[in-house]
Amino acid sequence: MGGGAQEEVPHGPKYGFLELRNKKQPGRPMEQNKHVKRRSGGKHFTWEDRVRLETLDRTLYPGKKKANFAELARHLGRHRTSVSREYHRGRVINRNTELEEFTVYSARKGQDAAEQAALNKGPRGKLTNRIAEAIRTQIIDEKLSPYAALVRLGKTGKYSWLPCERTVYNAINAGLIGVSRRQLPYKPPDKRPKKRGQRMAYTNAKGRCISERPSAADHRSEYGHWEMDTVVGGKGTSPACLLAITERMSRREVIRKIPERTQEAVTRALGKLEREANSIFKSMKTITCDNGSEFLDAEAIERSVLSNKKRCEIFFAHPYTASERGSNENANRIVRRFIPKGADISRYSNAQIQKIEDWINSLPRKLLSGLSADEKVQLYFKEKAA
Repeated sequence: MGGGAQEEVPHGPKYGFLELRNKKQPGRPMEQNKHVKRRSGGKHFTWEDRVRLETLDRTLYPGKKKANFAELARHLGRHRTSVSREYHRGRVINRNTELEEFTVYSARKGQDAAEQAALNKGPRGKLTNRIAEAIRTQIIDEKLSPYAALVRLGKTGKYSWLPCERTVYNAINAGLIGVSRRQLPYKPPDKRPKKRGQRMAYTNAKGRCISERPSAADHRSEYGHWEMDTVVGGKGTSPACLLAITERMSRREVIRKIPERTQEAVTRALGKLEREANSIFKSMKTITCDNGSEFLDAEAIERSVLSNKKRCEIFFAHPYTASERGSNENANRIVRRFIPKGADISRYSNAQIQKIEDWINSLPRKLLSGLSADEKVQLYFKEKAA
């Protein structure tokens, strides 16, 4: 880095410095509390002090009569210099009935000037154009969240300093890095979902409820507990869809394209997964699904195609409770960054689907302390073997 890092230190606009304003919003009225910090010198004017100064000025020196700062200072119990400085801060021009101009003090103008000056307190930001452009590229082109973008940039070793996640969001809100809130991977929902009572699906009388699932799956304390769902295409397109399987502890993702959303297609895809060299079924313990018709053949999903024995146990979430498969639902949201709703999934090749899977598994996760799913799995088995 050496000289490059020093050139990036901002000392003004010509050095590529992005001005990050303090987010404090001036109120009416706002005070600088006297008890916040003990000082050996004087105290700041408060809103009440300014109102009192305005009242004294207009009472003792009406019209064009010039204010006497020494006399005002005695009334206020302040130093003459402090009163003079405050008076000039809030000075406004008035006119009498003869349109003659004269100077008076306005408490409102003095308060507004003090609040505006207070916004510039604190250390100056360090977000430079070079770093902002790198973050913008990661968010727009690589479809990363601000947190993942910072982790990815940090791993390159090219930057001696990177802003915190909150600073990036402040810069986005201020429009400083060319990214809008709508371009972020996740947007807040328009309205909260209605809460419904929990019950088993009427169409799934044979399935085991999620409440019977082992506690290790609930606590995410061991590898091998998965969640499963399908990601469908748009109406009027082909029946092809994606079978998305997410491991609860590591958030590892497995995605396969299936020709249609049926029980036979799901069972066939799981059978192909079991026959793979590094099959997920070697360490799989449970799968949790919703009550979609494609998952209702529980016996076929649990039955191994290699030995006709059980390869896992399947459990079903309560209806209208996607939060019980939260990891899977969040993974589906990431898939939608590449395959938007309404898209025809048959147009995506298996190589493209595999690329999406690899991208998700290499994504730095905040809930994994910056690790990716692949790194989390490697760390888990390394610690287990030790």
